[in-house]
Amino acid sequence: MELNDDDWFELTREVVDVTGIEPDGDPAACRWAALRNTADGLDIVATVIRADGRWARLHNDALSARSACTRFAYDHRLNGRP
Repeated sequence: MELNDDDWFELTREVVDVTGIEPDGDPAACRWAALRNTADGLDIVATVIRADGRWARLHNDALSARSACTRFAYDHRLNGRP
């Protein structure tokens, strides 16, 4: 299954939320950009300093991102699941 732009946006928003880069409803969160550079890949770059000047709370961000991607794959029946 190939993801469309809306799917990629949904995944990106979930990752930046759970990692602490831009939690939902946080107007002072970090600035970030996402680039879909392959059909099955996404790169997210972000500052670690929030717009309000504080450090972002990024504890276990890689684990949180991996978990969000796993949940997304499961919910969207990716990885060969029917």
